[in-house]
Amino acid sequence: MNKNIAGKPTLYLSQIFNKNEGGSCAFPLTHEKCFYFYSARYALSAGIKALDIGSNDAILLPSYNCGIEVDAVLYHNISPVYYKINKNLLVDIDDLLRKITKNVKAILITHFLGFSQPIDEIKKICIENNLFLIEDCAHAFLSTYNNSPLGSFGDISVFSLLKTLPIPNGGALVINNKDIKCRQNSEEPSLFSTLFFTTELLKQRTTSNNHLIKKSIIQILNIGFFLFVAFLRFFLAVFRKLFHKKGLYFVRPDSYFFIPEICSWGIARSSKNIIYNSDFAKIKNTRRRNFEYLLDYFINNERAILPIKKLPPGMCPLFFPIIVESAEKRDVLYKTLKSRGITTHDWWKRSHPEVPWDKFPDAAYLKQRLFGLPIHQDLTLDHINRIIDEFEKVYQSI
Repeated sequence: MNKNIAGKPTLYLSQIFNKNEGGSCAFPLTHEKCFYFYSARYALSAGIKALDIGSNDAILLPSYNCGIEVDAVLYHNISPVYYKINKNLLVDIDDLLRKITKNVKAILITHFLGFSQPIDEIKKICIENNLFLIEDCAHAFLSTYNNSPLGSFGDISVFSLLKTLPIPNGGALVINNKDIKCRQNSEEPSLFSTLFFTTELLKQRTTSNNHLIKKSIIQILNIGFFLFVAFLRFFLAVFRKLFHKKGLYFVRPDSYFFIPEICSWGIARSSKNIIYNSDFAKIKNTRRRNFEYLLDYFINNERAILPIKKLPPGMCPLFFPIIVESAEKRDVLYKTLKSRGITTHDWWKRSHPEVPWDKFPDAAYLKQRLFGLPIHQDLTLDHINRIIDEFEKVYQSI
């Protein structure tokens, strides 16, 4: 029986119901000014509001982006100005400097895939030009640079905890600058949206050949729970259409939409329990081990184009990135591997219409061709070897 390899870590019910405070030891969870939100985009929106940047001002954003951070800036009627990101996912410092004008009030820096930008140099630029530094650590929970956590360098920083942990929702805003004030009137997120996403996390599960009967039973129960919730979802959809068209029952924390009505949503209690039941040292060590294993294989066998060729100390990678020949090949690779039981990452397919992509060919190149292999904390080296084997079979056939 082939192992099923999920793209995200597995959620176990014990993580939701056990009462353990083990997760309180990781940054930014220990920070006195750490505020929880439904997802990172709303944390960013609250952070921008706290910076009190005016509608005639501008924020520098990376040309390579998800797009949702662009919407968070536009929501506040602030002008996004884009700077170049090179094919190796690093900031082009010269282009960044050229884009600084009197209207620019802040620089947003994204630590792509958990890897640090030259943050010391960028922080110095911000100080010299009297600019706020916003650290986008959506990919970089648990990553450190020179023994300091990423997210501790900026005036504010934002995290997407759900990218690293199997939680149904959860973003965080951290205020490092003591002169910046933030008030949060947090509301509980929709119970239904939390429930729907939780069932998806339970349904997608990485398996192995150990304890097959027990795991098969658990998988059947999870699928049954998922089908029950899907049945409930159908009736809720009918209710919404007939009686409550603005109901936010089906909001997803990982969508490409910025929904102002849920800016005040916080994090679900189940997400907090999962966070507090997480072994962060094990998560980071496993991700690093799996990344290094794949890196050794691809370098030694001269396979594919690698935008990142080294794993520096302290980094907690999100996944293993590869550059493929075209967007079409990436789509085929993703779909074929999924049909073989391996969920990968056809990363950031959406291109925000406000970004002038023709002026940033390297960012467009990454948008069309960056592909990711999973390395998360559920994966053993046996899983990684199967990923390699299946990747080789598919990659050479397309």
